[in-house]
Amino acid sequence: MPEGWTAQAYRFALDPTPTQLRGLASHAGAARFAHNHMLALVKATMDQRAAERSYGFPSLS
Repeated sequence: MPEGWTAQAYRFALDPTPTQLRGLASHAGAARFAHNHMLALVKATMDQRAAERSYGFPSLS
């Protein structure tokens, strides 16, 4: 952090209604799905590149 700056944090308590709870859970589930999907895509790409390196072909990049 640059000199002279101050870090400050706030904490708020949530008290959602049952309908809001369902919405929050839905958004959290969608975020988890997107994260896991992209993580699997990155891992598959890395595995594919490792396999291609094992073939002995020169790298294209």
